Order: sequence, then structure tokens, then C-alpha cells
Amino acid sequence: MSTITPNPIQQSQQRILTINQRINEAANTIVSEYTSIVALAPVSGKDRTTTATETYQIECHATSIVRAIEDLLMVSRSLKESWILGQVASSFQMNDEHA
Repeated sequence: MSTITPNPIQQSQQRILTINQRINEAANTIVSEYTSIVALAPVSGKDRTTTATETYQIECHATSIVRAIEDLLMVSRSLKESWILGQVASSFQMNDEHA
């Protein structure tokens, strides 16, 4: 059986789609978790048990935000490494290859 290897342009486009997907997922997570924290923030009129429970929920949401930001940092780091190693083609190079 022969294996079909995708050309560099297809690989680059797939990599771009994957990176964009990771960025979108992280951004959506940050926004939704922050919205949940803001919804839980009001304390007036709540008893101690409810406040303690909501405090724990806020901590969990904050942890999710930190994980999403760490994922964005990993994306940034991998892009920098790829750029330094010459694996990221500039838009000029990609246009030249299409022509």
C-alpha cells in the first residue's frame, strides 16, 4: 500500500486550522467561565453555605480560565518555535508557491 503524503501547503493550511480552533476554544472557555464567575459574584442575601458553595464554584471556573490561558501560551510558544526553526512560511512565500 502506498501512503499519500499531503503537500506542504496542505500541511500548512491544516496546521493553521488547528491553531485557530485551539485559539477559539480557549477564548470561548475564558469568556464563558468569566461570565459564570460574574453571575456568582453577588453575595448579598445569601447564607454562609450558599456563599461557600459558590466560592468553590468560582475557584473551579478560575482554574478553567487559567488552563485556557496556559493553552494559549502553548500555542504562542509553538508558533515562536516554528518560526525560529523556519517551519512557518511567510505569506509572501506561500503566494510565490501558489503562482
